[in-house]
Amino acid sequence: MSMKEQVATRESDVALRPFLLARDEAEAECLLARLLSDHAEPITKGIIRRKLSISRGGNSYTGSEDTEDIYSEVLVQLLARLQRARTNPDGNAIIDFRGYVAVIAYNACHQHLRQKYPQRWRLKNRLRYLLTHQQGFALWESAGEEWLCGLALWQNRTKEGERAKPLDALRDNPLALERAGLSAKNLQLVRLIDLVRAIFQWTGAPAELDDLVKTVAELQGIKDTPVAAGSVDDRDANAPERLPDAHANVASDVERRMYLQRLWAEIVQLPLRQRIALLLNLRDEQEGVLALLPLLGLASIRQLAETLAIPFEQFARLWNELPLEDAFIAEHLSATRQQVINLRKSARARLARRMRAFEEVH
Repeated sequence: MSMKEQVATRESDVALRPFLLARDEAEAECLLARLLSDHAEPITKGIIRRKLSISRGGNSYTGSEDTEDIYSEVLVQLLARLQRARTNPDGNAIIDFRGYVAVIAYNACHQHLRQKYPQRWRLKNRLRYLLTHQQGFALWESAGEEWLCGLALWQNRTKEGERAKPLDALRDNPLALERAGLSAKNLQLVRLIDLVRAIFQWTGAPAELDDLVKTVAELQGIKDTPVAAGSVDDRDANAPERLPDAHANVASDVERRMYLQRLWAEIVQLPLRQRIALLLNLRDEQEGVLALLPLLGLASIRQLAETLAIPFEQFARLWNELPLEDAFIAEHLSATRQQVINLRKSARARLARRMRAFEEVH
């Protein structure tokens, strides 16, 4: 092991060092199995249960088969990363193993929900934005790590006895909203802000965010329609340039890191409004680029926030909700939705030109 590799190994999480320093493959396999069972599996499955609400019966988004699919995806990524860390420690150190596992698990859950339940995911993003940007509403995390929502003056009411009455009663009887001036016959046409305000008037106390999402979806007839594999978001189908896909353009880990370093350097040089339109809306095959930047140490989440001129605390809340809808980005920029699309197209075109020149040299 070279001096650089020895330093990299010492910089790795202490839980990983026995595996990284194993004398033979048999010992490494045994230590790897222990790493997965003692650390990775509990963290991953805990996050999956929490994010997909599997443990809450009626609020479940998905089933055990989907859970295993997500866990398998996390495992594949984690095993590949650990193998690289063992065979080539230099440049592949994992400083916080539990944190690294958590990031992979959260990203896998979010990707699953975006792809399988696009309508529900978009609605949840819209509700999050409304609750955090509309005066009088609030979204906060309870001591039990649940996301609660309601009127801003309810933020300290997190005890069990102060929770809202079950929203399933409202879902079963939408006529109850008529006392708030809403007709059950036209709930699909009601503005989201008016519907949410009426729901809070009915509950009289904080509700869980997932329960609010389910209630609004049922009242407005929003269906969870899975997206077929390989489908394309028609809003960007005619874009002349796509942001280069790092996974397709690099052949090795070293090249990938060099590519992403250059890509990030070019993104930072974009005008601020183009950066915002691009980074807050990275989708599907492109979003892995954004997630890789913190994982590879090229740009922290705090640096990403600074690049977007967004307060760190606000951006940290947005991180797991990306990509944002163009309508929300337009409001942030005080622009129209079409102007946001044009800004993103310009950013992609410039990046495509700059990165082609980089690829030709390398």
